[in-house]
Amino acid sequence: MSVPQPPGPGAAGQVGGYRLVRRLGGGGQGVVYLGRSPSGEDVAVKVLHAWMSDDADARRRFMREVDVARRVAPFCTAKVLDMGIEDDRPYIVSEYVPGTSLEELVRSAGPRTGGGLQRLAVATMSALAAIHRAGIVHRDFKPSNIILGPEGPVVIDFGISRALDATRLTGTGSVGTPPYMAPEQFTDEASAGQSADVFSWACTMVFAATGHRAFPGETVPAVVNAILHREPDLSGVPEGLAPVLAACLAKNPGERPGTAELLRVLTGEDLPPAPPGTARPVPTLPLGVPWPTAPGPARPGVPSGPAGPEVPTGPGPRIPTLPARPGVPTGPSPSEVPAATVEQVRRGVPRRALLAAGAGVAAIAAAAVTVPSLLRERDNGGQGGPGALSTVTPARSTPARSRAASPTPAASAPVRAFGTALYDPITDHGNDIRSIAVGLLRGAPVAVSGGDDQTVRVFDLTGGRQLGKPYTRHTGWVRAVAVTELDGAPVAVTGSDDDTVRVWDIATRQAVGSPFTGHTGDVKALAVGHLGGAPVVVSGGVDLSLRVWDPATGKEVRPAMRGHTGTIWSIAYGEVDGRPVVVTAGDDRTVRVWDLTKGVQLGGSLLGHKESVRAVAFGRLDGRPVAVSGGVDKTMRVWDVAAYRQVGDTISGHDGPVWAVAFDEVDDVPLAISGSDDSTVRVWDLRSGKPVGKAFTGHTDCVWAVTTGRVGGAPVVVSGSRDETVRVWSLAPPFPPSAS
Repeated sequence: MSVPQPPGPGAAGQVGGYRLVRRLGGGGQGVVYLGRSPSGEDVAVKVLHAWMSDDADARRRFMREVDVARRVAPFCTAKVLDMGIEDDRPYIVSEYVPGTSLEELVRSAGPRTGGGLQRLAVATMSALAAIHRAGIVHRDFKPSNIILGPEGPVVIDFGISRALDATRLTGTGSVGTPPYMAPEQFTDEASAGQSADVFSWACTMVFAATGHRAFPGETVPAVVNAILHREPDLSGVPEGLAPVLAACLAKNPGERPGTAELLRVLTGEDLPPAPPGTARPVPTLPLGVPWPTAPGPARPGVPSGPAGPEVPTGPGPRIPTLPARPGVPTGPSPSEVPAATVEQVRRGVPRRALLAAGAGVAAIAAAAVTVPSLLRERDNGGQGGPGALSTVTPARSTPARSRAASPTPAASAPVRAFGTALYDPITDHGNDIRSIAVGLLRGAPVAVSGGDDQTVRVFDLTGGRQLGKPYTRHTGWVRAVAVTELDGAPVAVTGSDDDTVRVWDIATRQAVGSPFTGHTGDVKALAVGHLGGAPVVVSGGVDLSLRVWDPATGKEVRPAMRGHTGTIWSIAYGEVDGRPVVVTAGDDRTVRVWDLTKGVQLGGSLLGHKESVRAVAFGRLDGRPVAVSGGVDKTMRVWDVAAYRQVGDTISGHDGPVWAVAFDEVDDVPLAISGSDDSTVRVWDLRSGKPVGKAFTGHTDCVWAVTTGRVGGAPVVVSGSRDETVRVWSLAPPFPPSAS
């Protein structure tokens, strides 16, 4: 098999008799090419990653699952045309559907209304019904997997996630995209069935009808918390459709209607009485009755009115126990899963439509889960520098559940108390730990840390074990770490006192490409985000410049931005009114907001700190975009980055400089987490400005870095210190009262 190497647009090759014209994209499962059949027809050819070649049984299971997908009725779906294995690499061939994804259309042209929304609902539900009749669970139904082709909406990527999952010897995490996943996909992926697709379909329809998500949140943890515990935001959904979607969004999968019932409702057929003990019937909605095209007044939760009954939801699932160390969990950790490389298996969370090429989108899309791309969907970004927060999230805490972390059933497992350590400190670094980010490796949560020993290390967050050897290419202290996705693979981005930025494959601990050069002094801070739909890295440091890089090429995508008059110590990425921005903090005692598109500073410098500002994080406070900063003056401040002013009183409580800050939202409570020279980690309620509980104590020297993440669905804080240790603490509610 002659397969072109990425990125290779225009590279030639062949697989299974199909000529590969050009590369369309790549992701967690493989690389997708625009191909040409022997008869000259355009097709989409997905060449699966090489990790599957090690297991003959896995390949047979994969091919069996894909064969099932071929039996799906072709209406409203992209038909799977062929499959095979060549040179031990499985490949799948499907229709190539030219068109625009629903996600792209809504973001560029606005929500769907009237007859267009009606046709979209019926067509996509028809496709989902056909998929389910073939015995397949899609498991990644979302706007980017709906292509609006010349013959109407087409659902892509059905059955492929299931096929890929069938090859795994053990479970390694959830498959899906967090804003569109059902509660059970976070808490017990093995039990997620066709009703999970119904939930995802309803989330997709909310986005199509309104342009916003059913379960909003600025970070992956906030989104997951909303899905598990809060009512959907149906404001703006047409009155006739809202109760139908509300029924589909029940927390309990047994209470959701099936696809056949939904089709009858959407097309106006009479509904037969539901037998006792079955899912509640959804309100009748004949499509002959027009839906309002203009959104009604905003309403929390399910809209009221005559359109249908209120749909209660069941309690959210319990969170599994976080395993203690050194009694590490018995299930597989990321190190026990087949290694993934940038050219092999990656899992990504919500990523942009990687298959778009010109006006066309391939009919097979890369599915699976990782975190960082949620950065594009307004998460709090991957802040670099001291206190780097790479949500994973994004950049960034990630909620995706690793089964390795939960050997016991999640339904009966308690949550560890707020502020308690999950296990003994991690002691693999040989010097100060300057920065930490959290991400996913094959669905399992990991921490990536950098320090003064000039190394970058990856740790399994479920048990605190180092995975593989450290990255060792930097020749200076590693000051900043963030996690993002490059061509569908989870990668770490690091900045160092050697004046360079580097990209690393998290799975192999190998450098990707050459170091980014251009800075003329130490790189103290970086963040990851998106600009024009493409991933970018923003870095800063001693030379006072902000530089924006394409992580795939290492090239600067715009001229450097300047304005700070002192070293830039921290950078956070976010969005304000849809515009990508970064917030920076520096030795000149200022916090500044920058428009990444225009390359200019927005508003005036934010003043208030009396000494150097060393850390900044991005988040939202009651809907407002805010930045939280911390400095040498021992204080923290909250800034409205749209109005360029301080919000509330200055936060104080640490006995030393604040070196690190992070933002998270737990149980609808916006939280700031800080690390200080006083050796403590503190948690603050940003609405009140008061501390939550007592300081987390255990570090024996200053805390340089803090971030947040999810382990088994439960929120955690990860901190790094001059004492050469990484510690992981529970951030789970109920929150204790303030100690002050």
